[in-house]
Amino acid sequence: MTRSIHKIIDEQIKRWERQKKQGVSPVDTCNVITISRQRGSRGHEVAEALAKALGFDLFDYEIVEGMIKETKDSSDRSNTIVETDRAKTLLDTLDEKKMNIVDDLIAALVHKHHLWPDEYSKILLRVLNTIGSHGNAVILGRGGNFALKDTNALRVRIVAPDDMRCKVVQKDKGLNADDAKKLMVSIDANRRAFIRRYFNADTQDPANYDLVLNTGKMSVEKAVSIIQAALA
Repeated sequence: MTRSIHKIIDEQIKRWERQKKQGVSPVDTCNVITISRQRGSRGHEVAEALAKALGFDLFDYEIVEGMIKETKDSSDRSNTIVETDRAKTLLDTLDEKKMNIVDDLIAALVHKHHLWPDEYSKILLRVLNTIGSHGNAVILGRGGNFALKDTNALRVRIVAPDDMRCKVVQKDKGLNADDAKKLMVSIDANRRAFIRRYFNADTQDPANYDLVLNTGKMSVEKAVSIIQAALA
């Protein structure tokens, strides 16, 4: 994990700690958007533009995985005989009431979908639900739409035609068409396997989303405006 990710996570936790002390709570309207995407569909661009337009925080792969690592490391330290001083972790930013709500949501999700969570998935669910509890967030990937299925989060899926996605990957990675297609197929397969393993679900089932957008038919800006309209 890079120093910049450490800094981003630290700043985010400090903001949440301040809100906790001030008694700030998210409003009841939908203020969390999860975005699942096919590789090369420009889903990351949509997520970044949406977060900027709404003034929300963006939680992508690196940030979520960084929070998972720091939460795990903190848990490991707390189990030692002597616990050294440390900054409060992500989970410490929730008050008791919100923590109980998170626990109930996770328990219901595990029971309803017959999940058998390991250490990683338990922390993943806690991190994603903690982010969701604080609100004002755009969560990109990592199964956010499944983890927050029983909340009021808006669950979005970004797709695009294969030929367009291949061209995007070619441009982003500087690859020829064949290598770009192989990378695209590999990444999508890994994402499907991740969701199948940890959420017992299918990324390609449209019923798992509230809104599916095809960026082969619209610009990033148009996709953002449609998502904003869905929040209204």
